[in-house]
Amino acid sequence: MSNLEQIYNNLIANEKLKNGSKYERLAAVVYKVIDESDSVIHDLRLRGDGKTAQHQIDVTIEKSGISKRVLIECKEYNKVIGIGIIRDFFGAIAQIKPDEAFVVTTVGYTKGAINLAKDEGIKLAILREAEDSDWDGLIRTIVLNMEVIMMNTPAITWIASSEEERERVYKLLEENWGDRTSASTLNEFLYDENFNVISNYQDALKPILNAAPKVPNQITKGKHEFESKKHVKILGHFVAVKGFHYEFDSYSNETQSIIDDGGKVASLLFKVLENDSKYLIFEEEIEKWMFDEDGKVIPK
Repeated sequence: MSNLEQIYNNLIANEKLKNGSKYERLAAVVYKVIDESDSVIHDLRLRGDGKTAQHQIDVTIEKSGISKRVLIECKEYNKVIGIGIIRDFFGAIAQIKPDEAFVVTTVGYTKGAINLAKDEGIKLAILREAEDSDWDGLIRTIVLNMEVIMMNTPAITWIASSEEERERVYKLLEENWGDRTSASTLNEFLYDENFNVISNYQDALKPILNAAPKVPNQITKGKHEFESKKHVKILGHFVAVKGFHYEFDSYSNETQSIIDDGGKVASLLFKVLENDSKYLIFEEEIEKWMFDEDGKVIPK
């Protein structure tokens, strides 16, 4: 039993199939993993339009949402594939006329096979057991070093809408004038001319303060004016304001995040020779699929 058959038994189904079928089915699952929206079917008999000859196709893909058919011939060989395999498959292609055609094998192709495939528009691919060296050229771990700049609790000083309003409030507050008080930004509100709630402090102030420059260990000061007059409540009194002064200091935190493969085990390598694209296929991606009685790849 080959390693690829063992992968099929362990991750998809431990069943008796004719020689080569488990490799064909692994290929079908790989194409499903690459694009889960595709309809992927193993072992179909197809005829071309107006033709009487029937062809056994290892894997057939129907693209979702568009009329596109892909035919795939699979060969689990321990040596390179020769031109004869490509020539035989082209006989089926010429009659069925798919939109794309692939040959998939485990080792590789002779120069003659590569040349014929190129002439006839047949794409060549490798599907084999994954090796550690297959990670070469792929990003396996990303280390992110980040400096997060935060601001301490800001001090807000309201700007009266006019000098007359300032004098009025001064007389109301008397000895409390100029005192600093703490306030919940969720439970304190801005009001309109009729003293209806417009928003809480957090929704109104947060975007403005977040946009202010922040330099660690330095004090930031600024001023913001509203487009129209608002009201706030100070010690039980409504006060008309046109904006506010703000002041805060900032600090920084340095953090490191590591993004990696999470210890996932790569079981298969799938590589398309035409564009040198490659995919590592992981155990958890394979074991989620099975085949229905018609050979269609479906979720378990």
